[in-house]
Amino acid sequence: MTNSPNANSANNGLKYMLAVVRIALGVIFLFFAEYKIFGPDFAHGGIQKWIGGFLQNDTVVHWYRPFLENVVMPHATAFAYLFGTGELLVGLALVTGVWVRPAAVGGAFMMINLLLSEWIGVGTNARVWQYFGAQLDHICPLMIFLILLAEREPQLSLRRFFPRSPASGR
Repeated sequence: MTNSPNANSANNGLKYMLAVVRIALGVIFLFFAEYKIFGPDFAHGGIQKWIGGFLQNDTVVHWYRPFLENVVMPHATAFAYLFGTGELLVGLALVTGVWVRPAAVGGAFMMINLLLSEWIGVGTNARVWQYFGAQLDHICPLMIFLILLAEREPQLSLRRFFPRSPASGR
């Protein structure tokens, strides 16, 4: 079975569209990283406010709560800079197209942590679809990261400027 020129053209168009989505998501992550790393507000009170709100409003998944209370909150400043640095690295990787798969894993890890922190925001007796509807701001980037994880050769990438090792087989 041979690929038609139309199928290859559509596949290339899809790859470029995925590259545009990847870059846009990377820019969003860079904006969030800038706020967390270069401004004092998030690391010195902001993260405590956000996590304290999740804990007070009882939106945290029950088995994740001890981690937030006993590990993150006592070391909130360090976690704030860690999270901001993670967003910076993910954003840079997505914008440049270099190390997209590790960035996708890191971004998915961050989105899962955010989901666990505020999953029950709609209430404990809500219908199942309401949980997902209330978390679209975390679920949509998570799905994009999963798609990017499967992307083998990203388009619009700076990777073409780096020599590939013969051992990589590509």
